[in-house]
Amino acid sequence: MNTAFRWYGPNDRVPLAWLRQMTPRPLVVTHLPHVAPGEEWTVADLRVLRAQLDAQGLSLGPVESVFWTDAMKLGWAARDRHIENYRRTLRNLREVFPDAGEIIVTYNIMPLDWGRTDLGKLHPNGTRSLAYDHAELEKLDLSQGLFLPGWGRRYSAEEFAALQAEYAALGEDGVWANIGYVLDALVPVCEENNIRLAAHPNDPPWSYLGLPALLCDADGIRRLLALNPSRANALCFCTGSLGALPENDIPAMIREFADRIAWMHIRSVKTTGHKQFHEADHADPEANVDLLGVMQTLMEIGWDGVFRSDHGLDLFFETNLGTHGYPAIDRYAANKLLWGYWQALTRAGVGAVRPVETPALCEA
Repeated sequence: MNTAFRWYGPNDRVPLAWLRQMTPRPLVVTHLPHVAPGEEWTVADLRVLRAQLDAQGLSLGPVESVFWTDAMKLGWAARDRHIENYRRTLRNLREVFPDAGEIIVTYNIMPLDWGRTDLGKLHPNGTRSLAYDHAELEKLDLSQGLFLPGWGRRYSAEEFAALQAEYAALGEDGVWANIGYVLDALVPVCEENNIRLAAHPNDPPWSYLGLPALLCDADGIRRLLALNPSRANALCFCTGSLGALPENDIPAMIREFADRIAWMHIRSVKTTGHKQFHEADHADPEANVDLLGVMQTLMEIGWDGVFRSDHGLDLFFETNLGTHGYPAIDRYAANKLLWGYWQALTRAGVGAVRPVETPALCEA
């Protein structure tokens, strides 16, 4: 397995030079933040990214994300143009990173994006985290428009009402049909270029604000994977997103979908009420997901891919200066914890996957 770390580009308060200090040295999970969804990631822009990584002796990890636009999900007039730009982006990624092995491109089919109602829930020990309370969300006055914490986009009242109406008119079957159309257009390019598309589950794993939630459980995952049987049609398996739904059996789902898991987001949440949760410490034994058990399951099935810790707790009020929900300190600590689980399980003889050679702590 390989660890990875999310980097938000040159404006991230965590510079690439810091990722170079981490042990094990992570693959870099990133994107081109200045390119709007639906537009092409050009060879020139990707070469700039390549030069930034090469300067620090770092390698590209899963790309997160090349977003699907509303036009792609809803079948609007701009759909085919956005698909063609996406196909160019996939080819450009391979051109600039010919030595990257299998490239993973993450996306989601959520009508909006991840949803939270609190970016800084205070915990008894003084740490903070993202949190979600469905009852609070349902109280929103949509006549004032919509902007949830952590989003980069605001919707006017008219824009959001139109979005709700479009999804209602299509129905879930119509949305699934559009998803299949896009996959059929993208998968051949992925197969030609050793790329996997990795769909991220709904976060939270249920419908809210009158919009559909399609990828919340095993049934939704089965339906997505059945749309196109190619290995390129794959998953970004997020234990936290799926773990927020108590009835999801995470180890059983990992075993069922093992061959279609392109990479892993490994985190947990803690349920505090009906459709109410907050991000949990990765080592919390009372959290919804047993992360040691997750690592053991991955090793027992011989899965040997890329993982990164996700979200985590805001220690020392770090994210006053950074990206909410992505504290650097706890994400690195969690990567080390998970990597330690992996090494300990390997030495205990669990599974067939052997750890990579440990990089030198002071490697130049």
